[in-house]
Amino acid sequence: MANNQSPAEWPLKARAIAEATDRGIRAARAHDLDGFGEALEQLEIHPEARDVHAHMVRELLETQYQDGVSGEDVSEVLTRAVDDAGDWNAPVDPSAMVVVLTGSLGVVESSDDDGPPTDIPVAQLTGAAIVVIADLAAGAALDHQPYLVRAVEEIRRAQTVEMP
Repeated sequence: MANNQSPAEWPLKARAIAEATDRGIRAARAHDLDGFGEALEQLEIHPEARDVHAHMVRELLETQYQDGVSGEDVSEVLTRAVDDAGDWNAPVDPSAMVVVLTGSLGVVESSDDDGPPTDIPVAQLTGAAIVVIADLAAGAALDHQPYLVRAVEEIRRAQTVEMP
């Protein structure tokens, strides 16, 4: 990963998450099932990756929809990402994409039957996040790496802030 900051200074876990996320996004953009699967296997052992991915999705949405994200915008992203994943038979559940998008925006998941499923395996959520990130970055012709670096740095900063 090339960037302005030094990921070499990051803890091993942060580097592993960033590198696997980067590989997963690149594989999703290239429609590389094998590379995508390998990245997801590496991310499976790091549940903390969900925080990094949520931060990236949120920032990419804010970049792409600077006037605010509407339900129609979320629906557009969801439709586009699901269609793209279907084009290359990515093993991603559309309901996991819904959870990724709504979760990154801070929408509380409903516990009743009408809400998004909350029993989706972490691996499915991780795959959905990677596909959504790849779609958002590609749709806006953005390099995902600065978003990845900022996400990891934000998580690291939040973990080092002392609580009053």
